[in-house]
Amino acid sequence: MGLLTEWISHIITFILLAVVIELILPNGSFQKYVKMVVGLLFIFILFSPLLRLFHGDVNTWFASIQQQQNATLENDIEKKKKEIQASQRAYILEQMAVQLKNIASEELMRTYGLTVTDISLTIAESEQIPPQIEAITVELAEETTSVVKPIRIQSSPEMTEQHEDIARFLAQMWGVDQQMITIHLERRE
Repeated sequence: MGLLTEWISHIITFILLAVVIELILPNGSFQKYVKMVVGLLFIFILFSPLLRLFHGDVNTWFASIQQQQNATLENDIEKKKKEIQASQRAYILEQMAVQLKNIASEELMRTYGLTVTDISLTIAESEQIPPQIEAITVELAEETTSVVKPIRIQSSPEMTEQHEDIARFLAQMWGVDQQMITIHLERRE
């Protein structure tokens, strides 16, 4: 209520002052300019409570906009971080598969006459590096030195004794549990 009475008293005081100034000034071209300035000052005084209202809120508006920008920036950074971590995990998986293949390929060729065509790893969803391996799927093929022959792939879900023997061999070589390894053997005829 105090703001309203202060505002009304400013308006009344200004109107009295404007009337006094207008009575003091003689008629002429200078009076037009004084009336224009007095009118502009009157408009300013009339809207001064609105200016005070917006002046206080501008700072809070800028603060809220800044907070929103900071939150957006943090979300973008978090998104980029997750993308980088995902690409890093994919790279680590690829490198682990290459290393496992390099470790086993020579011995598999010598012992069983098989080559490793593909290794795929399934890892646990955790933040640890290197990630914990949950399963290893190994694609093997018989090595032939003769002319290209047609390939016939036999996939049987049950493990044969040869598959178990190869899985045991790879588990020992890689230092993992045999139950983690799944063997797929391509037979060439």
